[in-house]
Amino acid sequence: MFKNVIGLVVEYNPFHNGHLHHIQEIDKLFEDNIKIAVMSGDFVQRGEPSLINKFEKTKIALSQGIDIVIELPVFYSSQSAEIFAKGSVSLLDKLSCSHIVFGSESNDLDKLKKIASLSLTDEFTKALKEFLDKGFSYPTAFSKATSDEKFGSNDILALEYIKAIETIDSKIEACCIKREKTGYYDDEKDNFASASYIRKVLLDSNETKENKLNKIKNLVPEFSYKILEENFGVFSCLNDFYDLIEYNIIKNYSSLKNIQDLEVGLENRLYKYSLENLSFSDFFNKILSKRLTISRLQRILLHTLLDLTEELTDKVKNKVPYVKILGFSNRGQEYLNYLKKLDDYNERKILTSNRNLKEILSEEELKLFNFNELASQIYRIKSNYNNIGYPILNLSRLTPYEC
Repeated sequence: MFKNVIGLVVEYNPFHNGHLHHIQEIDKLFEDNIKIAVMSGDFVQRGEPSLINKFEKTKIALSQGIDIVIELPVFYSSQSAEIFAKGSVSLLDKLSCSHIVFGSESNDLDKLKKIASLSLTDEFTKALKEFLDKGFSYPTAFSKATSDEKFGSNDILALEYIKAIETIDSKIEACCIKREKTGYYDDEKDNFASASYIRKVLLDSNETKENKLNKIKNLVPEFSYKILEENFGVFSCLNDFYDLIEYNIIKNYSSLKNIQDLEVGLENRLYKYSLENLSFSDFFNKILSKRLTISRLQRILLHTLLDLTEELTDKVKNKVPYVKILGFSNRGQEYLNYLKKLDDYNERKILTSNRNLKEILSEEELKLFNFNELASQIYRIKSNYNNIGYPILNLSRLTPYEC
């Protein structure tokens, strides 16, 4: 009944024509399929708040052909590529996906598999550590450890997806789709543009609302444009959280060394510049160094905001605590009902509502669930988004236009 259960790892920050192309290519490869997207929630992998909230992103995803949207909790979504990918693949494995389909600059799956296997060896780990100790950023160190192979952003994530499949011993099959038209950071070309470019346009303080929306109108599907237009004025960026980040750095200075991804000594610089009443850009640039990529520093600042520690990360690295469903289509509901009939359904910890959590989750799992909910509450405070208690989205409940 459900032969081709296709997993996607997405952020939809925001949903654009490239994302729609991804979905359409899946339909070409797998005629009879159900598509399950594990999606970063209110905070994303670059260490930033999502431009729009996770419920609006879910509405867009369902309207464009996704059948089930799973939330990637913040303790995965705001992490390095390895942890981000492992959490994502583990969630898709919990829902018995047969395939994972990802974008790739190289579109060379055999090569990616070989490099992924190499990167799991002790020799590679040793070489990677040596380059990191010399002060290289992780992407550069990874490249040097693989004989200066050059990887695009999608290929780096693809390698981590493949590694995760092997590490957790999943039966998921990897499949890649050529990334078309534009790269991860590229500008507009033939009505395709990266999410980074679209965010740059929408967050440009020197442009009028009309000009911003005109620039992106042909770069996103109609319904995505409608949601972005409706949410204009409440787009979120890391700068919005600067006061809270400063407060937490000063308040928790003595325990900053426990924050995930924070290298020894960095806590002193964070504390020093938090006391100097700097603008966010000046604060950020004073801390940024050759050893830190922009994304890594953003993740560190986000981790200080949320108090995401090494200890918490260690708890979730090897086992996902639950599967939170954000929305589903009618076909998605059929699949969820099918999973309920399986003998191990209770072990999967699939949450389709916030009811009876104490009966489904252990005490430790409930703490992790609440950690993610608290992160979303912090997001709501700064994004002027007040829909607390937003229901699980069912595509059949959306308006005909939204469908």
